[in-house]
Amino acid sequence: MADSDELFVFSEEEVTIDANLIVWKVLTVEDDINYQNALTSSLKDLELENGYQLKLLTANSVSQAAAVLSAHPDIALTFIDVVMEDDDSGLRLVDTIRAVIGNSDMRIVLLTGQPGFAPEQDTMKSLDIDEYWNKSDITVEKLQSIVTSNLRTWSYISQISAAKKGLQLVLDASRSINGKQDMGTFSCAVLEEISNILNITDGGGILCSSSAVNIGEHPIILSANGCFKGFEGKLVKSDLLFADIYRDVQRALSEKQHIFSAHYTIFFFDAANLVDKNYITVVKSDNPISEQNEYLLKVFSENVSTGFSNLVLLNKLTELAYTDVSLNLHNRNWLTREIKNMNKNEQSQTQLLVFQINQFAEKAFTFGHDFCQKILTEIHGNIFNAFAAYSPRIALINKRSFGVLIHVDVNNSAEMFNALHRQKCEVEKVNQYVDVRILALELSSVLDDIPAKIISLAESSLNDADTIHSKYIKHTSSKTEALTRRYRLLAKLSTTIASGGLRVALQPKMDLVNLVPIGFEALARWQLDDGSFVNPEEFIELAETAGLISELDSVIFDQILLTIKQLISVGINLPVAFNASSYELVDPLYFEGIAKKLKESNIAPIMLELEVTETQAISNYDLIRDSLECFMGLGIKVSIDDFGTGYSSLSHITEIPANILKIDRCFVSDIEHNKNNQYILEMILKLGKRFDFSIIVEGVETKSQCDWVKQAGCDVAQGYYFSKPLFIDELILWLKPYAGK
Repeated sequence: MADSDELFVFSEEEVTIDANLIVWKVLTVEDDINYQNALTSSLKDLELENGYQLKLLTANSVSQAAAVLSAHPDIALTFIDVVMEDDDSGLRLVDTIRAVIGNSDMRIVLLTGQPGFAPEQDTMKSLDIDEYWNKSDITVEKLQSIVTSNLRTWSYISQISAAKKGLQLVLDASRSINGKQDMGTFSCAVLEEISNILNITDGGGILCSSSAVNIGEHPIILSANGCFKGFEGKLVKSDLLFADIYRDVQRALSEKQHIFSAHYTIFFFDAANLVDKNYITVVKSDNPISEQNEYLLKVFSENVSTGFSNLVLLNKLTELAYTDVSLNLHNRNWLTREIKNMNKNEQSQTQLLVFQINQFAEKAFTFGHDFCQKILTEIHGNIFNAFAAYSPRIALINKRSFGVLIHVDVNNSAEMFNALHRQKCEVEKVNQYVDVRILALELSSVLDDIPAKIISLAESSLNDADTIHSKYIKHTSSKTEALTRRYRLLAKLSTTIASGGLRVALQPKMDLVNLVPIGFEALARWQLDDGSFVNPEEFIELAETAGLISELDSVIFDQILLTIKQLISVGINLPVAFNASSYELVDPLYFEGIAKKLKESNIAPIMLELEVTETQAISNYDLIRDSLECFMGLGIKVSIDDFGTGYSSLSHITEIPANILKIDRCFVSDIEHNKNNQYILEMILKLGKRFDFSIIVEGVETKSQCDWVKQAGCDVAQGYYFSKPLFIDELILWLKPYAGK
């Protein structure tokens, strides 16, 4: 090198790049060839730290510089002449490097041979440059100082930038693997992300599992990529991997630690506490693995380790979610998932069979829980053996039922299932015979329903009143429609009750002697949005099923009181009969509630009649007798509704606290021609008069029926011959002809 006070000395000597040294690239952009040669010649003599070497690049115009920058994105330092083709060529090149290319790490030194053309202070403020020098001021010594300080700064900045990028890469990689929920996709993602971190173009990786219990067993490869592609499912043996890699795999397993080498990494992940397994990842790179990348891999491995633990735990929880732990059998959730995972074509080729054990609760009470668990295990085995040839998918869907998915072509005739209706089970070396009810439902009939609803439909069909005594049931689309309607109504009922959507209609009771109304029976009505009405028997049964009967009775009674007030306001003072369920009558609080509402509404008890069916009265006689006596004591009359259809005895009839007997409509429908019904009606009339009961006949639909019951001695009747049940406005209009009678 020349003396420090000398200007640059031109030299044509080429510098050979040592592959073992770290190369720092320096670019000079200068249109003055002589000055550029002097600059590069002096840079060649620059002494750097051990392990580092300069590579000099040159350009004589902005366009040439752009090409060099594109080919060498890792340039550390650039000297740029301000004035070249144009007065601002150098300034535009700086803007291109920073704004267009987006290189913020490169160190930029501006040079000018025309001091004052571009003011230093203004230039430094407006452009992202690091130094600004007049060419005439740069000596060899100054050049060394400029280059050395900027290269050192660039090295620090590059390390920080690389670390940021590396950590961001690790962060993105960690997010990628954590989104995977099965071991297959997770292991593939781990290998892919490690390859991204190492920027592997040649090489590849494997991920394998190893028994933590049997240490000598060979690990099995779960996933592979790159040069190891196709190794999936193979055992890791000495003839499969390179000798040094295989040796380090064994070392990682025995020492339970990561192994880092120049061209490959081995990660050990301990999951023995969860699944008695260890996991090994081997990644080979033809490029040397830098210290920085080794650090990034260590950071990433911590996330992988957490991912393995989370995945194993998730799989374990999933297994528990889809397994009946007590029996170690698939459960309802599993069966739901199986149906959900089918496409439409698969569903159309599949049927669901449900096997329900009869009287299971009684067996559990009699023989105990353990006995029934063994019964369930035996029946599961019997079902599997019966359909083994058809690859059945079997699950315990509730405590007494199994669900089975099989192909629709499997013979599901009644004859075929007769053998399965009564199942032989051996429990504690004793043969037991268990009766089973069976339902078949083709999924093609419920393609638009969600899996949970499909299973519920099957259970509902089994427990439907129409099929409760059948051994074998074939679910039909009409059954689906009926049950679906029931579900919809059940879902709406609670809202309807709460919002006051139920109404009261009144059907007149007629004095047959004078043909005038003497009272009414209140009947609950539920009208849907389309104008149709739900059968009262249907929604009352739904209310009982849903535990809403108390709310329903309360709402209806409130409407009855309101209706009585409306009738009184127009001068109609006739009693209204209301129905009460046995659920309410056995509750002492029910009577107290009725009495309180009467007092608050200022309505006399004589304006009400309580109707209870004969079956309710007799079957719950001991429970509701006291309640009926309370109502009668308050002044409310009590009627025994549907009389003649129950199983009452004369002794109970005489003891039931009641004032009125209502003869069921079934005895009236053909009274003119049916001698037996005539005799029964006459007998009830005599019985009523003997024990001082008032008699009302229901279901009078024709004049001839009216004439016959009147001639038989009945004084009061109700039915469509006189009037259908009417809402309050209709009733007031209907009553106008009777005003003053």
